[in-house]
Amino acid sequence: MDIPVNPSQFPDASNWHHLPFSRRIASGIAALIVSIACIRITSTYRVFCQTFDEPDHLACGTEWLDRGTYTFEPLHPPLARIAAAIGPFLAGCRLRINNNWKGGNDILYAKGRYSRNLSLARLGELPFFVLAAAVVWAWSRRLFGETVAVISVLIFTLLPPILGNAGLATTDIAAAATCAATLYAFVRWLDQGDITRSLLLALTLALAVLSKFTALLFLPACGLALLGGRWWSSKDASNDAPVWQKQRVLALGLAAVGACLLIWTGYRFSSGPLAESGAALHWQTLDAITGGSGRLHDLAHYAVVSVSIPAPEFFRGLEAAKARNDDPSGVYILGRIRQGICWYFFVVALAVKSPLAFLILVGVGVAMLLNHLQHHGNWRLLEPTVAAATILLVTMPVKIHLGVRQILVVYPLFSIAAGFGATSLWRHTAHRRLARTAALLFLGWLVVSSVRAHPDYFPYFNELAGNHPERIFVESDLDWGQDLLRLGEVLRSHKMDKIALSYFGTADPRQHGLPSFTELVPFRPTTGWIAISMCNLKEGWPELGAYSWLEAYKPALLVGRSILLYDIPRTPSGDSGKTQPAVSNPH
Repeated sequence: MDIPVNPSQFPDASNWHHLPFSRRIASGIAALIVSIACIRITSTYRVFCQTFDEPDHLACGTEWLDRGTYTFEPLHPPLARIAAAIGPFLAGCRLRINNNWKGGNDILYAKGRYSRNLSLARLGELPFFVLAAAVVWAWSRRLFGETVAVISVLIFTLLPPILGNAGLATTDIAAAATCAATLYAFVRWLDQGDITRSLLLALTLALAVLSKFTALLFLPACGLALLGGRWWSSKDASNDAPVWQKQRVLALGLAAVGACLLIWTGYRFSSGPLAESGAALHWQTLDAITGGSGRLHDLAHYAVVSVSIPAPEFFRGLEAAKARNDDPSGVYILGRIRQGICWYFFVVALAVKSPLAFLILVGVGVAMLLNHLQHHGNWRLLEPTVAAATILLVTMPVKIHLGVRQILVVYPLFSIAAGFGATSLWRHTAHRRLARTAALLFLGWLVVSSVRAHPDYFPYFNELAGNHPERIFVESDLDWGQDLLRLGEVLRSHKMDKIALSYFGTADPRQHGLPSFTELVPFRPTTGWIAISMCNLKEGWPELGAYSWLEAYKPALLVGRSILLYDIPRTPSGDSGKTQPAVSNPH
């Protein structure tokens, strides 16, 4: 039997859990809020050139559409890549180069319509943003009613990390949306594990796995946490149906089989040996499992090169992801390169990349929910928050640190708690005037933070980062190669005819109107105008410190959020504090 959450279980529920108008109007308000956010997202398409990863995703998705294969790079599953490739593919762009990076760039620059092609690719990811907002609406409305649902959707659509990543042709917003949808489908399945909900769970699970392999880390961990919470909360609740029954086990088995079939569909029902096309399982790993010789060793080697399996690209992708996580390359955080596991990376990322008003509202909401749990015992109200906390916990031992985009799924989950926190403040009975003022202050602060961030949503840092966020993170949280178009505009407007350039990105500077430029040579001080990406300056290439000599000078200009422009005098005075000539920034 389906056991819905009843808002009347809350104190004073009649005063604040329902809007003073119909559910249809509430849904319309939420849809309007999401539509405004979509306009804000699409308005950034022509501001930024491609980010580092976008050509790779575009080429892999186009290969799937154009050739019916998926061989370029198995590190990511195909769903988000296909979504990015559909627009350019329908516009006539085809894959002409058998290389994911060069082929992706060839598609973007095809027919001299770079901005159009890039915008079409990014537009393919917008439905995932709408899906994530729909999950926030549905889950919060079911738990708390229309008031909290509308506020939660508003908060979610104001978050710069969400708006920024939803405006890029990458895998991150797709992973966030589909993982959130799977978690919501799972809690609904726990309420009533019938055939219909089992099939819905299978669909959302398959979409999540086909979006990004991190789903295979996040979803099992969250599933166990949610199951544990249901078991703990129902120990003394005789009216609750057991979580596990024979019918539920059969339904879950059906969902698992259905998800596997859908995942295989995503790989176009491909089959072949695991070691085909040079994408072999690491032989050293295989030897470590089976030993260096013997019958088991020989049998295992024969299996990976001769036995055909469904969707071998899926398993090659898992191995590639594992190899990447095992790579001991360091991560830049808090001004230095750290090696190996950095357990606090994502906690710091969430703390400095999220608007402070949002974090405060999440804290208020969690405190209110814990208080409610203590007095009323309704565990299900905490399920979105517990899932988000579980994701943060399981990422602590991860060695891949690419930015807050890796845990983007926590934002729709925490938005539900934030919406509840804001509404709770508004209807707080004690010190009502102070509580309402606080609610308006935090929501207003969030709106201002979001508006001020435009259009630089994904490079956004909150007030904790101060004026130098590059001292905390650089790569995809700040510099993802996005500001080359802006650099061209600045150089043209100031008639600079020659620069030395060190650009972190995959766009072709020759295609974007830059003046004559030379590559900035590592470890070789240079005079004149120099443009350098933050990532190259802080992390260095080919090794750390390659451009550290520039730190002795103050930049003349910050272009966008990620490129520094220096004017190095021909006869350096050695005065490291000397201010360089100022150049106005039109952005």
